[in-house]
Amino acid sequence: MRAATETRQRGTGRRELTYCFGPFRLIPSRQLLLLNGRPVKLGGRAFELLQLLVQRCGELVSKTELMAAAWPGTFLHDSNLKVNMWSLRRSLGDTQIEPVYIATVARRGYKFIAEVQISMGEVDDDLALAEPVPSSSPPLLRGIVGRESEIDEITGLLTSNRHVTLAGAGGIGKTTVALAVAQAFAPQCRDGVCFVDLATISDPTLFGAALLTALGIRGNPDNSLAAAIDYLRPRQMLVILDNCEHVLPATTIFAGRFMAEASPSRLLATSREPLGTATEHVVRLGSLVSPKPGHALTADQAIRFPAVQLFVSRAAEWADYQFVDDDCEAVAAICHSLDGLPLAIELAAAQIGRFNPRQLVELLDQNLGFRVPAADGAPPRHETLMATIDWSFRLLSQREARLFGLLSVFSEAFEVEDAVFVAEAAGLTPVDVVTGLGSLVAKSLLSAQAHGASLRYRLLDSTCRYAGDRRRADPACDQALGRHAQRVLTLFEQSEEEWKWREPADWTQRYLGRIADLRAALSWAFGAHGDPVLGIRLTVAAITLWSETSILSEAQARLAHALALAKTIPCDDLSKTKLACALGWSLFYARKMSNENEIAWLDAILFAKRAGNIEYQQRALVGFGFYLLQIGEVPRATTYLEEATGLADRDRDLTATSEADRALAWARAFAGDLNKSRPVLDRLAATYSLAEGRSRKDANEVYRFITVRFNLPFVAWMQGQAEYAARLASDAVDAADRSGHWVSQSNAFGLAALPVALETGNLDGLASYTERLRRNLERERISRWVPVERYFSACLRELRGDPLAVEDIRAAIDELTECRFLMRIGSYLAVLARAYLTQGRIAEARQAITRAIEHQERQGERWCRAELQRVDAAILLHTGEPLRAEKRLQRALAEARAIGALTFQLRIATDLAAHWSTTGRKSKAIRLLSPIYGEFTEGFETPDLLAAKRLLERLRPTAQGRGDHHGMAPVHARDA
Repeated sequence: MRAATETRQRGTGRRELTYCFGPFRLIPSRQLLLLNGRPVKLGGRAFELLQLLVQRCGELVSKTELMAAAWPGTFLHDSNLKVNMWSLRRSLGDTQIEPVYIATVARRGYKFIAEVQISMGEVDDDLALAEPVPSSSPPLLRGIVGRESEIDEITGLLTSNRHVTLAGAGGIGKTTVALAVAQAFAPQCRDGVCFVDLATISDPTLFGAALLTALGIRGNPDNSLAAAIDYLRPRQMLVILDNCEHVLPATTIFAGRFMAEASPSRLLATSREPLGTATEHVVRLGSLVSPKPGHALTADQAIRFPAVQLFVSRAAEWADYQFVDDDCEAVAAICHSLDGLPLAIELAAAQIGRFNPRQLVELLDQNLGFRVPAADGAPPRHETLMATIDWSFRLLSQREARLFGLLSVFSEAFEVEDAVFVAEAAGLTPVDVVTGLGSLVAKSLLSAQAHGASLRYRLLDSTCRYAGDRRRADPACDQALGRHAQRVLTLFEQSEEEWKWREPADWTQRYLGRIADLRAALSWAFGAHGDPVLGIRLTVAAITLWSETSILSEAQARLAHALALAKTIPCDDLSKTKLACALGWSLFYARKMSNENEIAWLDAILFAKRAGNIEYQQRALVGFGFYLLQIGEVPRATTYLEEATGLADRDRDLTATSEADRALAWARAFAGDLNKSRPVLDRLAATYSLAEGRSRKDANEVYRFITVRFNLPFVAWMQGQAEYAARLASDAVDAADRSGHWVSQSNAFGLAALPVALETGNLDGLASYTERLRRNLERERISRWVPVERYFSACLRELRGDPLAVEDIRAAIDELTECRFLMRIGSYLAVLARAYLTQGRIAEARQAITRAIEHQERQGERWCRAELQRVDAAILLHTGEPLRAEKRLQRALAEARAIGALTFQLRIATDLAAHWSTTGRKSKAIRLLSPIYGEFTEGFETPDLLAAKRLLERLRPTAQGRGDHHGMAPVHARDA
C-alpha cells in the first residue's frame, strides 16, 4: 500500500471488445481486467472463469463447464475450482454474504448476476504495464465481519497516539483488523503504509533486516534500527508490525526508539502480548459476539451476531451452505464453543461440506471436550484455537496431513511447483500436492492469492506453527528442510540466468518476494544439522539479488560467513572468487574502508587466477583498483588497473573491460595525466547511450552511461569546460533518477555533481544536489556518502556567510579521514584552508594546507597539486611573505600547465596577475592572464572567469595608454 500501483498511459489506444460491469472492464483479447482504469491482478485460471461467467451473464454455468474452461483436458478435484473462484471473488471485492457479481447455485455451479454491457471500447496499449507491487504490500483484505467498532476505535486512537498495539489471542483476527485500520487511516498517511510481516522470520536478529526490506531502505546502514528511525523521522507513514510476539525484545527496542523521536509517523503493532513500552496504547481485541446458549432464534435474528455471520459466510463460500432456522441452535452452539475466535470458526465452517451443523456440534464435543470447563469456567482462547486446528488436522487424509506439515517449511507465500519439489521426498506425487492444496484451502488451513498467471499459497501464523510441530513429529518429513533449501537454491540459480534477460523491475519483484525463504534456507544450511556446501552455493546464488536490490548490510554478514567457511572445507575456487568479489563490493560502501576489504579483493584475485577465470580476474582487479583509489593509493591502483586492462588483450569479450578502462582513466586523472585520461573517458561517454527499452541489456547500457559521467565531468572542468562538466553531471543524476538507480545517483552526486557545483560556484545547484543526496541516503543508506553530504552542505553554508560552517567542514573532513575515504581529501582540506583564511584564522589555515599537501604527495594525487600550491601562496601573502608567495604561484602555474589543467591555470594566473598589479607590473599581468582567459570557450559566468575578467578590465585602462592593450576576444582553441 505504501507505493500504490501506477499504470503507464502512454502511446496509442486500440478498439477492443469490452465487457463492462460496475466499475470493471473486461478485455478478453488482452487477458486484462480493469478497475476504474487500473489493471487488476488475476491468476490465469481466475481470468478464464470470469470470462466464461461474464459471457454467459445470467445463465447457470456448471462446475464441469467451468473446470473444462480453466483446466482443459485435465481432471482435478473440484476443490481447485473453489479455490480459484474464491480468489476471483476477492479480486472483485465480492466476499459478502449477498453477492454482487457471482452467485453460487448449490451443488450445480455459478451464475454471473450483475448487469453486463458489451461494447467496442478504446484501450490504451500500455495499460498492462503496471509498476511492481512494493515489497511491503500487505495481504489482500478478506471480507470483515463484526469488527466495525474496533476498526473505528483504533483508527481514532492513531490520530492522537503514535503507537497502538493490537493485542489478543492467536486466531482472534488481529492482522485482519490491522489491515482494515490501515485502509481507513491511509488518507492521513502522506507517505503511505508499510506492512512488516514478522511471521516470515524466526530469528530476532533478522528484525532489522526485515524492517529495512519492508521500508525499501537499501544500502549498508551501520545500525538498521537507526536507519529506519532516520527514514521515518520526516515522514507521515503508518508502519504495521504484524506478529510481534516471537521477536518481542527487538520490536520493543524499535518501538521505544521510534517513540523517542518527534515524527509524524505512526506505529501499529499486532501481538499476543503488549510490547511493554511506556508510551504504548494497548487495545485488547475480543472475540466475535455469538448468541448465548438456550436462546431460540430465527435465521434472520442469528445472522445479526458477527460470529454466526462469519460461520455462515464461510460455509456458503466453500460448501454452498444455506442457513435455515433449524440450524440456528447448532450454529450458535458451535460459535459459542469456539469462544468466538474467527480462525476457529472458519476452520469449523470449512467442514460443513462433510458434516451438517448438528454433526459438527457432536464432533466438537467429542474431540475437543468443550463441555468440560477449565478452572476459570472456560478454556483459554489460545488452547481453543490450537484444539480446533488439531481437530481440523485429524479430519485430513494421511496425504493431506503430511502435505500440511511439509508446507510449514515455507516462510512466505509459495507456488505449487515449490510444494511439489519439497513433498517429493516425503512420497507425495504432484497430483497429491495439487489436490491437497485445493483441499487445505477449502478447509481454511491454507490461504491462496492470485499471483500473475498462477496462485500463491500461504499458511497463517498459528496454523504454520502447528504444522511445524506436526512436520517435526513425522519421520517421513525429515528431509523437508533440506528439500526446501535445495528448492530455494534452484530458484536463485535460476534467478542468475533470468537476470540476463528478464525485465529488471519484473526480476526484482519476482525474487525479492522470496527473500524470507532465502534467509530461512541459509539459516538451516549453516546450522547444526544443515548442509554447509549447499549453504555456500546458496550464498553465491543470492549475490545477484543482494547486489540488484542494494541489500548490502545483510549481504556483508552472509558473504563473510560463507567465505570464511569456504576456506576451511572443499570448495571450488570460482565460488570462492564470487564470494570474495561480492564481499569486496559490499564492503566498498561501508562507512569505514577496513583492511577486511583489501583482504577480500586480494582473495578474489588469487582465487580467480587459481580458477583460471579471466573474466573474474578482471572484475577482481577492477574492484581492487576502485578500492585503492578510495583510500588514496593512486600509484598502486594504477598498477592493478593496468593489469586489468591488459587482460582484454587475451579475451576481447570480457564484460568488465569498459569498467577497467574507466577505472584506469580515472586513476590517471588523479595522477595528473589528464591527456591520457580524457580521450578514454570521451570514448566511453560516446559509446553508451540512454536506451529506451526495459530489458537487462538496456539497463546495463544506461548504467554505463551513468558511471562514465561520474569521472568525466571533473576532468572536463579541470580542462576549462565548466558548462560541459555541469551538463554531464546533471545527465548522470537525471538518468539515474529515471532508472531508479539510487546508489548510482548517490555516486553521481558525490563524485561529479557536487564537486563541480562547488568549484563552479553554482550555489543553487549545490543546495539542490545536497538535499537530493540527503533524501537518497534515507532510502539507500550508503554510509560512505554521509560525511560527504555533510561536507558539501557545510561548504554551502560557508559560502552563504555562515561563520560556524567552517567547524562542520573540518568535522566532516575528520570523519572522512577516520573512515579512510581519502580520495580528494587534499582538495577538501584546501577548501577548509580558504575558509579559515576568509575568517583571518591564519594558523589554522596554514595547518590545513600543510595537511592537504602531505595527503596529496603521499597519495600521488598530482591533479590538485597546483591548486594546493595556489592556496598555500595565498596564505603566504597574508602572512607578509610576498616573494615566497610569488615563487609558489609560479611553480603552481608551471604544474597546472604541465598537466593541462586550464581552470587551475586561470585561477593561478588571476592571483599572480593581481599580485603583480599591486607591485607596478600591470603590463606583465595582462600578458600573463589575457591569453589564458582567451582559451576559454564557455563558463564565462563562473566565479573564476568573472574574477579574471574584472581584473583584466581594471588593468587595461592604464596599460592601454602605454600601448599594452590586447583584444578581449577569446581564442576558440577547444570545441566543447
